[in-house]
Amino acid sequence: MKKGILTAFLLMTTLLAGTACAQMNYDLTNPNLTYEQLSEDEAMPELVDVLDAATDPADAAVTIIGGTDGPTAVFVADGAADAQPAQEADTWPRTFTITMAGDTTLGSTDDLRKRDDCFEAVAEEKGYGWFFSGLTELFATDDLTLINFEGTLTEETQKKEKKFNFKGPQAYTDILTLGSVEAVTVANNHTLDYGSQGRDDTIANLEGAGIVVSGNGQLGVFEKNGVKVGMTGYCFPYKDGKKDISADVKALREMGCQIVIASFHWGSEYREDFTGEQRTIGRAAIKAGADIVVGHHPHIVQGIESYEDSYILYSVGNLVFGGNVDPDDRDAYAARVTFTVYEDHADAPELTIVPLRLTELTKGTDYRPVLAEGEEADRIVSRILKRSYKMEGFENGAW
Repeated sequence: MKKGILTAFLLMTTLLAGTACAQMNYDLTNPNLTYEQLSEDEAMPELVDVLDAATDPADAAVTIIGGTDGPTAVFVADGAADAQPAQEADTWPRTFTITMAGDTTLGSTDDLRKRDDCFEAVAEEKGYGWFFSGLTELFATDDLTLINFEGTLTEETQKKEKKFNFKGPQAYTDILTLGSVEAVTVANNHTLDYGSQGRDDTIANLEGAGIVVSGNGQLGVFEKNGVKVGMTGYCFPYKDGKKDISADVKALREMGCQIVIASFHWGSEYREDFTGEQRTIGRAAIKAGADIVVGHHPHIVQGIESYEDSYILYSVGNLVFGGNVDPDDRDAYAARVTFTVYEDHADAPELTIVPLRLTELTKGTDYRPVLAEGEEADRIVSRILKRSYKMEGFENGAW
């Protein structure tokens, strides 16, 4: 199995116009991370000279970083977001690109719906195509987009006794389909905000819109051009800090899935370093046969771990999030992974970090995430990689 590739999109909008990206330095060496609960110092290696190593933007469009023994980092300046070309039905291998992004809540709480700046008011004013319109170049040019759907789509009024209960109407499925979202995981702590009826309504409404649903024991399979992608996912609490998904992986492989994605709702909200429990579960999922692991729930970005020719994305942050009218932390990212797929398996993924902002606004929100640009993109990527682990393509803290 070939080693993975890490690509950082640092100037996504200019990238589409063919502008080269700047090279930067990071210190990603952190041998102190262990399976135990991580201290802040252990989880945050020092960041060095992030912007001092910038190269001339007129340099070559593709810069290959690092050696051949570990995952290799590359900057791609143009063409990476082009639509996938048509592939001959009997031609293998094929390339297959998946975009994975974070917590998405379409709708708000009963209290928030009383405000003029609530999600529902923006939906009525801007229309359903508004919310993902800033990510068209990203979501509409892949083969599959997978997000965490954190909330309900239901008319049920009986809600659980908890601090936040999120819901929206069935019609909000159009927000996802207009945004080129083909699959969701519903393994999270808001699926049951309106009880089992709310959960069942949500799944029925999503599937009725043609969206593949997975999570909490429900397996999802998406198929395109002869490639089958299997999806499974689970939500905390995890018994003894562990979760075995080997049975799910086996079932998905038996269905003919060449690619298997494991999604986990885990970790601590607004904690920037990942926990020992997250690492234990993520590594176990890779060992069980998952091709990549994506995490959410902290509502902010966390680091990435390179593990056994794949990656554990500990938290990709929020995405379209109707549950907060003025987010304190506006950073997020999408993970774009490209697989070389054969009839019965896929090679290790090539990973692209796409830094995002939850909104272009500096105060309040319009619930419309956008591609981050320039120094802002640099900062978000730096923040992610500062807390990442085992990215062996980076030598001595530098590229």
